[in-house]
Amino acid sequence: MTFKELLTTYWSQFTLILIAIGSLIFYFIKRYFDNSSKKIEINHSLFQQNRLNAVNEFYKNYSKAELLWKQIAIWDILSHQIKPKEIDEIVVPVLNDLKKSLFELKIYFDKNEHNHFESLVNGIYAINKKMSELYFDYDKDKKDVHKVNEFDFTRDDILEKNNKTIDKLSSIIRDTYKMK
Repeated sequence: MTFKELLTTYWSQFTLILIAIGSLIFYFIKRYFDNSSKKIEINHSLFQQNRLNAVNEFYKNYSKAELLWKQIAIWDILSHQIKPKEIDEIVVPVLNDLKKSLFELKIYFDKNEHNHFESLVNGIYAINKKMSELYFDYDKDKKDVHKVNEFDFTRDDILEKNNKTIDKLSSIIRDTYKMK
């Protein structure tokens, strides 16, 4: 029996076999693409979750730093009742935590968005710088009251600017995670 005779006699069986093979190929191709898209979806979801965790960690560390500068005994510091080493033990760990969380955000945000976070940290460091300048200012004409007032005005001005930046950042983050 030749191939032509086989095909003519058993054409329906050949058709079924070809359909079965085609269906299996289609099934495996579909599975491959489903798995690929599932991996992409999982990676994206994990990335977004880690991004949100990094933002929360940053906000937590920022609020600690802000509270530090609002609650620190600035009168005692600027009147030299607290030694520089003790001040560093209070301030440096908080600033280091804030800086670490800022670096983590570089992974998750582009340069323009990251600049907002960086601006917040720079503001906190500017407050620290102002305290150091006033602490080591030995001008006898400048009284401790003037130093404390100067620090308070600088701190309040910087924190007010930072609050505006936080509002901007919060809006950007809310827009990113809005359900569509």
